[in-house]
Amino acid sequence: MPGMDGQPVVISKQAEELINGVPTQVVCSAFTDHILVVVTQYGKFGTLVSVTPNMVTNDLGKPNLTTKVLLGSDE
Repeated sequence: MPGMDGQPVVISKQAEELINGVPTQVVCSAFTDHILVVVTQYGKFGTLVSVTPNMVTNDLGKPNLTTKVLLGSDE
């Protein structure tokens, strides 16, 4: 669904990899001020993480992100 400027409101990417022999799906969705990362194994939500970019004034080349586990184990 496009926004008022014609660009998508939410940009998402997904991937699947084997981790220790277990199929693992990851979906990342970028909103205006948050990045939502969903990691699933065994067809269930494993971990739901909110990632917020921080403003960095002294080094634009290195992103600074704050993560918060919303659902699942915070390891």
